Amino acid sequence: MISVIVKVGGSVADRLEVIFRALSKAERAYVIPGGWVFADAVRKVDAGLSPTTSHWMAIAAMNIYGLFIAEVAENYGFSVLEPNEFKEFEKCKRAVVLPYMLLRKYDELPHSWDVTSDSISVWFAHMLGFKEVVKVTAAGGISGEKDILPAVKASDVKSNVVDPYTPELLLKYGINMFVCSPEELKDYILRGRAKGTLIEGR
Repeated sequence: MISVIVKVGGSVADRLEVIFRALSKAERAYVIPGGWVFADAVRKVDAGLSPTTSHWMAIAAMNIYGLFIAEVAENYGFSVLEPNEFKEFEKCKRAVVLPYMLLRKYDELPHSWDVTSDSISVWFAHMLGFKEVVKVTAAGGISGEKDILPAVKASDVKSNVVDPYTPELLLKYGINMFVCSPEELKDYILRGRAKGTLIEGR
């Protein structure tokens, strides 16, 4: 059975049942929430704020969306994990992660809107020893001329499907990111392949 780090963004907030039904088939699954409308609210009041203040407000927004996600996730055997140490992941095989406290403790990422939950999910994968991250999004992947691209090198990514800092982190840590829709996630979990885009960082 597969073990995964999964970024769940706000664009799929109406399809959480589909996502967690698929993730319940994984041996281990840690969900990193996006910021959704809560991070959008931070952007709206960002004028005049320092990059550091808006950075931490946006990460706090991830915690809020994580609690929203947990309403569905708990029906599929997921707990809510708000860790202070990475060793806490050892006690929990399936969890929605509230990242604020751990990110405050380590604070290794730039304080910039170029760093969103996409980059944060890659950082979590690196810290936990995962070599691939799944991003579940309504876009279903990166669009090519006719259809979704099956693969693209991180160094060649020119798309707003992921934040600007994600390709840099994928290359730095040697991690891949697979981008797919909620409906394709089940095939990825059960078969290791699905329609979507593999962003190659290694």
